[in-house]
Amino acid sequence: MGGIRAAGAVNVLVPVGSLVTGARIVLDALEVHHLRVRRAGAGEAIRLLDGAGGVGEGTLELGRKDAVVTVGAVRHEDPPVPLVLAIGAGERDRFAWVVEKAAELGVTEIVPLETEHTRGVASRIREAQVERFRRRTLEAIKQCGATWAPQVREPVPLQQFAAEPRTGVRWLAALEGGVPPAGVGAQPVTIAVGPEGGFTPEERWAFEAAGFVPVRFGDHILRFETAALAGAVYTSIARKRGLDG
Repeated sequence: MGGIRAAGAVNVLVPVGSLVTGARIVLDALEVHHLRVRRAGAGEAIRLLDGAGGVGEGTLELGRKDAVVTVGAVRHEDPPVPLVLAIGAGERDRFAWVVEKAAELGVTEIVPLETEHTRGVASRIREAQVERFRRRTLEAIKQCGATWAPQVREPVPLQQFAAEPRTGVRWLAALEGGVPPAGVGAQPVTIAVGPEGGFTPEERWAFEAAGFVPVRFGDHILRFETAALAGAVYTSIARKRGLDG
């Protein structure tokens, strides 16, 4: 990691594929605004993130209305072990908040599920909003310094998602479920979280038939955003326990 992360360096986002040593990257207006808010100055060391594992060291040239960064050392981090949150999210603003926090917690993929209890919700997530959620994951890693942003998929019918082949640990968030194990090691983890009103019996059966094990992340009924983030935090801790002993 030598030379890549200067102490206190400001993080900025750059397009995937642009991190090439010696390249000069013209930053977009959002990043220029971010630099001005952070009071960055000309010649300052900047940390560059592309959200897909690319990390670079850059030197800032700051004009009156624009900013250019000259790329120095570059490296690429391997993708993290998969941690997937599949959420029956009927309310887009609360889902957007989950997306931001999930990025900070190292979630690798976020899937909005179309369920029986979300189809009739006026504020449910639609395909046209997904790009905004993706931008929110990038803004989150800029703040926390993570090198990989989670993928945000377009809404997926629950039955389709449950039928998708997957490996590793599969948990179905449920109050009547058991306590999840203390350690999971380097296995992929997928967590399915129901919407307000929960999954229907048929939906629960689809998940359980696909190998999802009911687990609980609290002693009370949790809203979908609480359950999703509780699952992400629990997984992070269990994974470290499994890897570190």
